[in-house]
Amino acid sequence: MRAFLLILLVGATLLKVAATEEAKVAATEEKVEEKKEQEVQEIIVEVERPTREYKKKEKEEVEQEAGPIERDEDGEVPVIMTSTGKVSGIRERSTEGKAFFSYYSIPYAKPPIGELRFKDPQLLSGWGGVRDGSTPPPPCPQMLSTDTLTGKQEIQGDEDCLYLNIFTPKAKDSRPHLPVMVYIHGGGFVCGSTSEYPPYPLLNEDVVIVTLQYRLGILGFLSTEDDVITGNMGLKDQTLALSWIQRNVHKFGGDPLSITLFGESAGAASVHFQILTPKSIGMFKRAILHSGSALCPWAMGAKHAAVAEYAGVVFNCTIDEGSEKLIECLQGVDALKLAGIPQHLTEWLFFPLLLGPRVDGQYLPKHPNFLMKEGRHKRVDLMTGITRDEGALFSLMMYANEMERSKLAYDFVRKGPFSLEFRPDDIAPLNQTVMIFDRYLGGLNFDAQHSDNLTKMLSDRHFNVPHDLTSQLYHASVSPFKNCTYRYEFKHKGGRSMTDIFNLDIGRHWIPHVDELFYLFEGGPIFQPLESEADLKMRKIMLKLWTNFAATGNPTPDDSLGFKWEAMKKDDLSYLALQTEPKMEEDQRQEVRDFWYSLPLAQNLFIHPERVPNLVYTPTEEETIAEDTTETPTDRDTATITTAPVEDVLEPPKDTGKDKDEL
Repeated sequence: MRAFLLILLVGATLLKVAATEEAKVAATEEKVEEKKEQEVQEIIVEVERPTREYKKKEKEEVEQEAGPIERDEDGEVPVIMTSTGKVSGIRERSTEGKAFFSYYSIPYAKPPIGELRFKDPQLLSGWGGVRDGSTPPPPCPQMLSTDTLTGKQEIQGDEDCLYLNIFTPKAKDSRPHLPVMVYIHGGGFVCGSTSEYPPYPLLNEDVVIVTLQYRLGILGFLSTEDDVITGNMGLKDQTLALSWIQRNVHKFGGDPLSITLFGESAGAASVHFQILTPKSIGMFKRAILHSGSALCPWAMGAKHAAVAEYAGVVFNCTIDEGSEKLIECLQGVDALKLAGIPQHLTEWLFFPLLLGPRVDGQYLPKHPNFLMKEGRHKRVDLMTGITRDEGALFSLMMYANEMERSKLAYDFVRKGPFSLEFRPDDIAPLNQTVMIFDRYLGGLNFDAQHSDNLTKMLSDRHFNVPHDLTSQLYHASVSPFKNCTYRYEFKHKGGRSMTDIFNLDIGRHWIPHVDELFYLFEGGPIFQPLESEADLKMRKIMLKLWTNFAATGNPTPDDSLGFKWEAMKKDDLSYLALQTEPKMEEDQRQEVRDFWYSLPLAQNLFIHPERVPNLVYTPTEEETIAEDTTETPTDRDTATITTAPVEDVLEPPKDTGKDKDEL
């Protein structure tokens, strides 16, 4: 192509020269040659310019913002000039001794304090001088459990908490850029911080790691369910952070066009919400969901306005003069006192999750059930998985605290449905709860003999079945576009486990929620160093799979690992068993899914009503695909249920007089 362009340009130039006077040609020969070379270069640049608009924009930003790399005082760690200011860092080493640079506490938004509390995140104008990036940021305000046996808790954190950390093997804008992995922490949307997830193992590989913080609990997800506070502030924080990362990560050696999001539990649900929202288009290329998705029963908040009113009562704020007055008052309350509000409203363990993401009509235009069924989301390569005994973490909490077992047993009519996260738009939640407990436990049997079945029940409800449903719906919508879906189940029983924290005799064989993260992170309060040969082998395998996926979209792009992770195929829920000798295994949960899909849950009634017996389903206008917008934002797209003319029909939900979208 270059040669062809040169021939055209030279030919045109010769014709032009032939038409001029010989004397002028001789006098201007040098200038013509210079102009010819300039035109050739301009044509080559134009031909090679990326056609995608965001690539063009990224290139222009690099040219405008990139400056000379400075060094800190000892000459070792580069000072990076970002779009919002200069930041210094420190030099650290990975678990295998590989050197990398860490830049902690980089702000990506204005502090959400004062009048900015409960508001959407605001762009940061920048800072002067060189910002110290040597220490991690404070966590966002949250209530933490300090004693798993007694349930003792304390509140900590700082409202000025919207920061991210960047870890990179090469702190400079040089090609080839490295793939970027952005981690979003979990914690039920009420707790968690970047300090809990040191990515030292991941830095053994050639990858740039970013960890970020977002507002939690009442400060991150409160809503008055009107235009005053629409909610989803925590998710919007994540999106603004992604925008900053895409704009600046090339200066840390990362590829802004190869960003992979990954998260665990509520962090996985957050990643899924980033896939669903139209506000983060073009900000990432791949995603990994660890033990969670937006289709999990706990992923959506239940009663936002009710929590706002409750907070108003607690802090003597008027609730009769409109949302503006209420929020104006709550903006003056101490942030740490506000952070404790959600815990006051739980019924069993930390259920129900009353605050979390909600349908606001803009950031989240429709309920995830609708968006997933209709394929209205970004099409990115996806890796999604679970641990073998996800619900064991809840079981351990229950067996560690006699009070929690007693509450569930003696107040089952109230606590039972909450333990399974049933919502008001689910039909006959108590009847369903009784049926489920009978199926798994033969009644209210919580002794050690039934502990495995209890764990199985909690796993299936909160993680396993939603994981399968997410895989099925996602694959169906992206496979025509050549995007791949990879499934895994973590089956390695290692020397480190969440079971160690509880120090109970029961459940030592379980592989609970969070256990796979011991192989990706090390340090902080939970992730102690691995010691056994088997654990270290498992870590090497996982690191290669995760970083291969981030770099190529395929966790096994070659034969170097000695096995092949097969992408999901139509109606095939096979998965990779993550163990020291990984292998593909066939799905064994068809009977389990058949049972759960047959229940009159709101999710089932919308996604596959034909599998719910004795019910006739009629979609509401909001659930049809004719309308693209939602005039009145609601927390949940509900369905109109009418009974079929047969015996033993389940009764439809009664009209309680409450607004349709109140959960």
